[in-house]
Amino acid sequence: MMKTLIVYHSRTGNTRRVAQALARRLHADVDEIRIVQPMGGAIGYAMCALESMAGLAPALRPSHRDPSRYDLVVVGTPVWFWNVSSPVRSWLEANPPRHRVAFFCTMGGSGGRRAFATMADLAGREPVATLALPEHELGHADVALDAFVRRLRSNAPARSAQRPPHPLALHAA
Repeated sequence: MMKTLIVYHSRTGNTRRVAQALARRLHADVDEIRIVQPMGGAIGYAMCALESMAGLAPALRPSHRDPSRYDLVVVGTPVWFWNVSSPVRSWLEANPPRHRVAFFCTMGGSGGRRAFATMADLAGREPVATLALPEHELGHADVALDAFVRRLRSNAPARSAQRPPHPLALHAA
């Protein structure tokens, strides 16, 4: 059985719910990526946008799990203004995965492909699978989650479970 770690950041709880659902399906350990100085409200939202668009990497609280001890590390991020979230950027810069890696994201409607490309660059490797979940699909994502889990358990080449982007969506999770 493959030892799996799911690491994620979540501002609103959407990415957290997906991480927890994946952890149950994969019998995986979970570690939340937490920033040192979180900000809420409109100022926090604006800071998230600025950090994400500028490619900044905020300081993080220490992780509870060592990713090098796992066969597979699944990294989850909300998409902030068509970009990987800045806390996930920080985590990937500090913890480039040594083994297999997979990515998932939650989003208002688009930006998953761009976030995954950035995550692959930061990880220094291509993911074995990706899953992008728009906010409007989160309530009925079981089929997509199950397909993603099957992909993670297989040894087949990477293939994306990316959904087509919604042209009007700006930000999520």
